[in-house]
Amino acid sequence: MNGTRLTAVPILLVVVVALVTGLLAGLMRIGWSMPPVVAERIGLHGPLLAAGFLGTLIALERAVAMSGVTGRRWGPAWLAPLAGAAGTAALLIWGATPVAQSLLLAGAAGLLAVNVVMLRMHPTLDVLVMAIGAGFLVLADAAWLAGRPIPLLVHWWLAFLVLTIVGERIELARMRILDRTAVALFAIVVGGYVIAQLLIAVGADLGIRLSGAGMIAMAAWLLRYDIAWLTIRRPGLPAFVATCLLAGFGWLAVGGAIALASGLVWAGPTYDALLHAVLVGFVFSMILGHAPIIVPALLGLRIGYHPIAYAPLVLLQLSVAMRIAGDLRGDQDLRMMGGLLAALAILGYAVVLVVMVALGRRGRRVVTRGA
Repeated sequence: MNGTRLTAVPILLVVVVALVTGLLAGLMRIGWSMPPVVAERIGLHGPLLAAGFLGTLIALERAVAMSGVTGRRWGPAWLAPLAGAAGTAALLIWGATPVAQSLLLAGAAGLLAVNVVMLRMHPTLDVLVMAIGAGFLVLADAAWLAGRPIPLLVHWWLAFLVLTIVGERIELARMRILDRTAVALFAIVVGGYVIAQLLIAVGADLGIRLSGAGMIAMAAWLLRYDIAWLTIRRPGLPAFVATCLLAGFGWLAVGGAIALASGLVWAGPTYDALLHAVLVGFVFSMILGHAPIIVPALLGLRIGYHPIAYAPLVLLQLSVAMRIAGDLRGDQDLRMMGGLLAALAILGYAVVLVVMVALGRRGRRVVTRGA
């Protein structure tokens, strides 16, 4: 096992524990019974998943990418996921203490620094968008440390995730040889979304509504220009990845529509529907699609493919639809069932990944470049 894998494995273990704990805490928040250890972390459902799990995982992916670019197994890039993992572990053990929050903020700042370095090396639009996304993670974590209410700062966590994913997609979309109109539209759409997010600091209701319009516009751009429409025609894993992406784009539009219609909401069904349309429908659909590409890069593993991967994907889409329907109809049972199915879909996909890694070890490798 090389140095990169030795460093990545313990970080991945921390983020997996954060994922499981965050999912269980989320289930308890909507009414499911959980052990006392989960009850102690029920208020950390959002931070564990957004700042802990996803923030650290993306920092780890960037560190591995930087190692590949520079040819170094160790370097400053690894300080970001290490600080993020330390902050996540502290969050799990002691709760939302200033130490845990400061470590997560340090990890976010490290991720921003890595993106800035990569931007200097490769001054392209996709890297710029991901760097701006990392800036919103820093802003959100700093606001959390300063005591800002989560219903306000959560939109900056969403911006971090949305811009990181959209930045990765524009990088691959360039393979379609985008014309100037497409690039200009992308810059306008993303620029408008970024401005809307900044407006939240001074006018939360207007900023959230405009950010919703921005999400709808980004989803429309992705549905028009993303290469998923090309790769969905290819058999096996490329088609599966494309299906995940197209489903995710749809949920981004749904989340944007809810934000546009609702504006600032502090809690309740509409707040729940907005967050889970984006965080579960969009973000986790994208994770399901990108995991077969990212896992081999992080751990140096070969990965195969089996159609069983569609089972958790379909379950995830059903779960989000049920949860949002339960929110909008005021049906608590439907909302609870949607939350449970989402957790089962996410954890079930982890099992599917193990199966696909086993297939890869047997030589059934699937090339995913350009997915």
